[in-house]
Amino acid sequence: MTSAVPFSRPHGHPDHRPGDAERAPRALMSGPGRSWDTEPRWRWVQIRLGGQWRPGRVERWRLHHGSTTWVALVRWGPGPDAWGWYLHHPHAIRQAPEPADFHDGPASW
Repeated sequence: MTSAVPFSRPHGHPDHRPGDAERAPRALMSGPGRSWDTEPRWRWVQIRLGGQWRPGRVERWRLHHGSTTWVALVRWGPGPDAWGWYLHHPHAIRQAPEPADFHDGPASW
């Protein structure tokens, strides 16, 4: 667990580079007040991590009371550490087309 993002492990996240998606601060994840979780409006994304774009899947959106910044729970791989809560910014998390193999069966992760 990190001080910036509760519920995620630091060793699974690539080193931060300029332009990468920003991890959600603790105040937006567990601060006082109410949060609203919602199902993804769009699920398939590209997230910029470690200086490169990676395909990912949004599993949840969250909005903390009093904030206008959405936070996305993004998974970018099958491993137990390949996920995190990130601030939504269109320059770091962007909608991607649905994978071609999506309708061929369940995703491998």
